Amino acid sequence: MEERLSRIQRLMTSLTQELLGAMNDMLSGVFDPATIMQFMRNYGIDMSQLSGMVSQQPGFDPYRVLGLDRTAGNDEIKKRYHELLRKLHPDTSGTPGTSFLLQIVMAAFEMIKRERGWQ
Repeated sequence: MEERLSRIQRLMTSLTQELLGAMNDMLSGVFDPATIMQFMRNYGIDMSQLSGMVSQQPGFDPYRVLGLDRTAGNDEIKKRYHELLRKLHPDTSGTPGTSFLLQIVMAAFEMIKRERGWQ
């Protein structure tokens, strides 16, 4: 049983790392969000569960998700966050899969807020 759980954990870590790379490409405009949705359907992954799991992974870098350096100023972080909100919001993007990315971006911003002590 323990071996099986370990194997599942390794698989989820691998899938999460693959997804983080794809998400980074997507935010750069290289990757189609519909592909992420297809990937998630193929593996039977729930969007809300996955966004929480992704943000908990050791390789998750909230600054990378927002496309910024750790040295970015507060105003720059907030500006980039709002740009991504507009870009990924389902009402404005019209592209399937962006709601998942929106959740990831929001999780990244929340992590940065906690790290920097913002209200």
